Amino acid sequence: LMKKNMRPGTLMMIIAVTKSAGLSRCVPSCRLQSSLRGLTPRTSLASKLFSSLGSGGDDRRDDSIHRKHYKIAGTGKRSAVTITTDTGHVLQTDVPKKMGGLDSAPQPVEHLLAALLGCTQATAIFVGRMMSPRMLIDKIDFDVEAHRDNRGAVELPIDKIPEVPARLQRVSGTVEVYFKKGHEVSQEQLNLLAEQTEARCPVANMMHSSGCHMDLKWKIGSQ
Repeated sequence: LMKKNMRPGTLMMIIAVTKSAGLSRCVPSCRLQSSLRGLTPRTSLASKLFSSLGSGGDDRRDDSIHRKHYKIAGTGKRSAVTITTDTGHVLQTDVPKKMGGLDSAPQPVEHLLAALLGCTQATAIFVGRMMSPRMLIDKIDFDVEAHRDNRGAVELPIDKIPEVPARLQRVSGTVEVYFKKGHEVSQEQLNLLAEQTEARCPVANMMHSSGCHMDLKWKIGSQ
């Protein structure tokens, strides 16, 4: 109710401001719905999520009770490194002989790609179990390749930052998902599985946010 001592015109001003605020809250939602039109399920959510994560905005929402910690220790000799995790596992890396190594273990970038596959597998199993109806995965076959511009690592002079980044530029391949016998899956369900797996996989998040183009084609494997 309008107070007796309220100045004339104040109520109209309050109504105008309220309407204006309501409109301003509506615009982003309307724009978001409009921007999603015409996008495939594989690009509507994941690409927007990766875009927002890449800006570092997720740091502001970080809460220590949700943090998952990792700890490793390593010793390097020449081009090889032996790494021990705090979960009791040992990893080794090396580089090929033509790069000055002994080729005694996988290259670091090969470990990165292996981490992508392992992370994708574990995340897909979780996502499938949480979907409704549940998607029961039997196995996943990966066929993945990647490339980078080697100038980002070896370009000279050594005191100048290379003009091209050393990171991977593109990761491509197929992710063929085999489901439990008798488990029928639609293309729409597979798209959701792929989208949510890529959005929730920490390794995929990191690689995508670095600027690496991720082009993994998901398909249903035939028994």
